[in-house]
Amino acid sequence: MGQILSNPVIDKEHHSGEDRLTAFGLCAMQGWRMSMEDAHVVQPNVLNASDKDHIALYSIFDGHGGASVAQYCGEKIPSILQRQKSFKSGNLSQALIDTYLQTDEDLLKDPVLRNDYSGCTATSILVSKLQKKLVCGNSGDSRTVISVKGRAKALSYDHKPTLASERSRIIAAKGFVEMGRVNGNLALSRAIGDFEFKSNSELAPHEQIVTAVPDIIEHELNYDDDEFVVLACDGIWDCLSSQDCVDLVHYGISKGDMTLNDISSRIIDVCCSPTTEGTGIGCDNMSISVVALLKDGETVGQWFERIRAKNYNIEVSFEKRRRQVFTYYHFPKDDASIFEVTTKHPQDRFSQENSAQNLRSAGGSGNNNDHDNMEIDDTDTDSDAVTSNINRRGPQQAGSSANGPVDLFSLEALLGAGGIQISQGPNNVSYIHGSALTDMLASLSNAAAGEMVPEEDEDKDPQDSAKNDKKIEEI
Repeated sequence: MGQILSNPVIDKEHHSGEDRLTAFGLCAMQGWRMSMEDAHVVQPNVLNASDKDHIALYSIFDGHGGASVAQYCGEKIPSILQRQKSFKSGNLSQALIDTYLQTDEDLLKDPVLRNDYSGCTATSILVSKLQKKLVCGNSGDSRTVISVKGRAKALSYDHKPTLASERSRIIAAKGFVEMGRVNGNLALSRAIGDFEFKSNSELAPHEQIVTAVPDIIEHELNYDDDEFVVLACDGIWDCLSSQDCVDLVHYGISKGDMTLNDISSRIIDVCCSPTTEGTGIGCDNMSISVVALLKDGETVGQWFERIRAKNYNIEVSFEKRRRQVFTYYHFPKDDASIFEVTTKHPQDRFSQENSAQNLRSAGGSGNNNDHDNMEIDDTDTDSDAVTSNINRRGPQQAGSSANGPVDLFSLEALLGAGGIQISQGPNNVSYIHGSALTDMLASLSNAAAGEMVPEEDEDKDPQDSAKNDKKIEEI
């Protein structure tokens, strides 16, 4: 699963827009991972206004081993596409193949990136108004699907090392598949970058252990049946099937008050794990684009009305699907707080006052049984992952009050619970003060000296207390 954080980073990147061919809503979130390694392209038209055709380009790049290659693709892929002769001639399928291979070549010319060990999966679509065609190119385990009359149709297939065709290429290139991974390392078999798996000079690019060559699927557009396209990284597809995702988009459309951006954002909320317990799904970076296919002269508002009028009667909701994805977790019965992990930061969810109250409830009540409601999980979920998290069995357990669980990750709340405050002084300098500060310093001093702090004894010599007070003053 890789290294994960104690709390997810829930700041979301949003993009939306519309043109006369497509409209889109994109959302991306770092989540539980240590860093954000996804990138994307949202270009409603990659041609000039004077050109005869109108071509939209949408891509999702899911990085691994670092963000460098994915970020490069997000910045450079449109210009690399425009350079290809195949693109200029209107051969969109070949253009995507040439673009992916050219990106690898350009990366190898970069003095820094050629030695970078990161890579990224890539799934892209080109939508042509003149050709009335949609072309998808995919390398890796990101995925693209199209909704046709409410049903999910695959526009790409996940490239996993365990597939017979992928395994054959890997072995022929003197690689191996172990535990479902390329050379026991990479969980996917096609990607841009990953040059340590492309170092055999005797083999062509499509023959390497890992290749950037995409599979291509073309789809002739029928705007009466074809509704929208979803492109997403495997962080989404680990949690949802293609049909699940299409159903959720239709459900969002049926609500009547959600934009494409709102829908993509809510799908990420559905998929983000509420905790680091469980199987590890929902703990990845997440990126998703929902692309509406517009008829001639149709606005995005009219598109919503047209799709809504089909009245598919989707029986699932965002809340229901989230509960189904994370069946092991005890969500509150109230749906209003089911998305709290991705909609409220810890400092917003738990006030200092509530944290102090909960800390007293969990550890200061004098009842040792209260500790049984909380468990510290510091087991390694991966060989390179060491996490220490507070995992709760239910919303009203772990010493929590009706106002919410304890925020053990807020230093200010912890200090406040012990009678110590952090205040802002002149020139933005913070200082610590409070009635318990002296006791804390004395305890630290004794611990550093290897001493045990004795309990107060009524028969203790007053002179000893005076000596201790003198030590504290010296500190």
